[in-house]
Amino acid sequence: MELSSLPHGVTIGANDSLCPKRHGVLTLGDTIALAKGRVHEVLGESADCFALTVAANLKGPVIWIGLGRDIASLNPCAVQDFIDPLRLTIVEAVSRQEALWSCEQALRAQGIQCVILELVRGIDLKESRRFQLAAEESGTIGLILISGRAHTSAADTRWHCTPSFDGEMSWDWACTKSRHGGLGTWRVKWTEGKDGSNTIHLVATAAA
Repeated sequence: MELSSLPHGVTIGANDSLCPKRHGVLTLGDTIALAKGRVHEVLGESADCFALTVAANLKGPVIWIGLGRDIASLNPCAVQDFIDPLRLTIVEAVSRQEALWSCEQALRAQGIQCVILELVRGIDLKESRRFQLAAEESGTIGLILISGRAHTSAADTRWHCTPSFDGEMSWDWACTKSRHGGLGTWRVKWTEGKDGSNTIHLVATAAA
């Protein structure tokens, strides 16, 4: 992955100099850094694209968990634009509690690079602390995709992602909460490189 420079050298997400170093960070160019071994929340119509973009920058297995009604919209043809579908394991839970339990177990498992959990109602402080402890054990990045309301939580960052309507594979990403500084909104464009690799370009600062 490549990431173009942000205007004015702004850093969004987790500031690399302040991120926990135990498991390192996932960096997209010099502008976005997500702490590994931590849990991050994502809201908005394009939350799934954010999750797939993160997964595309990691190697190894990805687990996607949710109730049947929430994960039914996952389209293999769309997923393969980002990652090899063979990397993806989908877990269909029968209740919220089962989804939370599955996520905690997956976050704790060694060798899993990214765990994605789809929920309508966001995790609370107690649930998020359990997830953080589990992720810290393994170094996995946890992404909680929330289609409804978010609550006070211990998540490392919170993002709101919407389509920009500037064309295909283009979104506005807003970092609305970060324990390490660097809030803002940017326009992100995903293109396929000439060598077959995928590329993210932060093409402009989006309007507030």
